[in-house]
Amino acid sequence: MVALAFAQVVLRWFDKGLLWADILLKQLVMWTGFLGAALAARDEKHFAWEAAHAGAPERLRPWLRLLAALAGAAVCVLLAQAAWQYTADDRSSGDVLMTVARVSVPSWVASAGIPAGFSLIAAHLLFKAADAAAELLGGRA
Repeated sequence: MVALAFAQVVLRWFDKGLLWADILLKQLVMWTGFLGAALAARDEKHFAWEAAHAGAPERLRPWLRLLAALAGAAVCVLLAQAAWQYTADDRSSGDVLMTVARVSVPSWVASAGIPAGFSLIAAHLLFKAADAAAELLGGRA
């Protein structure tokens, strides 16, 4: 992504450029952001009410972890549903995101990353909720 962005800047100095590069870079940044968010959710490095976790008594921390994970998963599920509807609408419109040579990329292919990203984040948060519930029930920590 960095090389493509750099090439685009250099080509613009010469009044040239790749017509599709900016669009592709925007989509790659979005997909990379969702992947990073999913990895952060997996490792509990997301913004899950850190202030509440830090100052809470030890006995409340599993409850707060469970609440934060369930709330985050619920929000992600709602956002994934809305993004799925957006992607379906985008697919039915038949819009083209970009054309490279003779290959046309439909716009819904890029927007499909949005519901996929929210779904992946929700899945990670549900696994963290299950871990917190197991901890509350005396299972593993």
